[in-house]
Amino acid sequence: MKNFKINNILFAGILVVLFSCSSEIDKVENLNNPDRDQVLANGTDLLGVVSGGFVSWWQANSRDLYPALAVAGDIATCSWGNFGMRVLSSEPRNPILNSASWSDRTVLEQPWQGNYAAIASANDVIGAINNNGITWIESGEDKTPMALAASYLLRGLSYGYLALLFEKGFDVDENTDVSQPQPFISYSELTTLAVNNLDLAIDLANTHTFEIPNTVINGVALSNSDLIKLCNSYKARFIVQSARNQTETNAVDWNTIKTLTQNGITADFGPTGDNGISWWNNANILMDSPNGFGAFGARLDMRIVNLLDPNQPIFFPATSGSVLNNPEMTTSDARIGDGKDFEFRSDILFRAERGRFHFSHYIHTRFMNDPTFSDGADAKQIKTFTLEDNQLLLAEAKARLNENDVHTLINAGSRVTRGSLTPLTGAESQSEILDAIFYERYIELFNTAVGSGYFDRRRTNDLQVGTFRHFPIPATELAILSEDLYTFGGVTADPTGVVPHYSIASSLERTDDNNLPTFN
Repeated sequence: MKNFKINNILFAGILVVLFSCSSEIDKVENLNNPDRDQVLANGTDLLGVVSGGFVSWWQANSRDLYPALAVAGDIATCSWGNFGMRVLSSEPRNPILNSASWSDRTVLEQPWQGNYAAIASANDVIGAINNNGITWIESGEDKTPMALAASYLLRGLSYGYLALLFEKGFDVDENTDVSQPQPFISYSELTTLAVNNLDLAIDLANTHTFEIPNTVINGVALSNSDLIKLCNSYKARFIVQSARNQTETNAVDWNTIKTLTQNGITADFGPTGDNGISWWNNANILMDSPNGFGAFGARLDMRIVNLLDPNQPIFFPATSGSVLNNPEMTTSDARIGDGKDFEFRSDILFRAERGRFHFSHYIHTRFMNDPTFSDGADAKQIKTFTLEDNQLLLAEAKARLNENDVHTLINAGSRVTRGSLTPLTGAESQSEILDAIFYERYIELFNTAVGSGYFDRRRTNDLQVGTFRHFPIPATELAILSEDLYTFGGVTADPTGVVPHYSIASSLERTDDNNLPTFN
């Protein structure tokens, strides 16, 4: 019951106190819920609050975002209107409909509100320990450092996803006077906040021995040494994938990324699903799964099909009546074919009047054929940060540093072990090595980390022209803040995807194969 009450306080606080300049509503006393100090008066309350915060973090980043970012990044393709998929994958690209009346506004609101609710939970626990002197002693064991480390982990992860997703945000910690308006900080400053908080968790893990129980992140028990590895990997992810373009990618300190990933996770990380109660995600929308859209699920985008078989076109013919001459790809990748990760379907179940450019004959079926792979709504491990992801980040660091042994690392991974592709020889150019790395990032990591393919396309200047490169602050929050509405994207209004504007007029979707989209 205590956990339920404080989550209500945090949710209301984020929407009203933290982001509001009004004063009258703050004077209303809520007699139904205790305040923060009452709830966190005892050390035993600490874990319940931080556990609730992790649920907020998980739900913020694991639901509507999955399909929305996958189609925006040309990783998957779908014509259905759910989760903003049709709007965000239109060709030519249209602006994000950042309006309180947009039916899919939860694509923006879930990660904004949920990550800040998680931060508020972390702040409450950190404040109770650091400012109010609350300790948690159980059977003679001081569990306070464990609760504090879990809170810094939570705050770091939440700021990290805000940095990946939004143009800007707020820096709010346990000492912030939330009754006062807060200044915006940039996505790069949000990334720094994420890294700094993960470093605080690492500091505690280096000086204390503990285990974060598997009730905090469902099914995942984290020893202090495992926590260090996880923080290192997430630091690498946030630093690399928060880059908005190739220039920022080139400016990454790749020696740091090399060190972080070498000291990162040594096994796949992700919570155990609870059959769709709290710990689930919408990866099932992007595959053939009984828990999602089934055979009507999103297909593999033609840009990825072309990557697997360069004889396939990058765009499905959009002219009415046109078909692919050879719809089944020819590829030596062992992950393609019946009973594999991606299967061919002769029928295409999308609606042609919504744009034939959405069409594709391939759908993700790894959940059906790999007993270790979750569709997000079962009781398996939901692979959120795979070991292969960490190793590919390490390989990229080595490639960008021109280290001559990078090919051996790539050959030891999914390229050969699962794809059965020809091993690299070491004679390849840096460009060829990077192509091999991103091939694996798009194929092997499909339906693992939320937004991974979109973030990778963004940081390598490979998004369609007019695709947003980050989210605006949601319209509902801008209204509370008395800030002007704005948005990003649109091939006409904002071809670079980074210029704020408020023109959400949509262009007619293309019906033929003239003026094919370009990339930037």
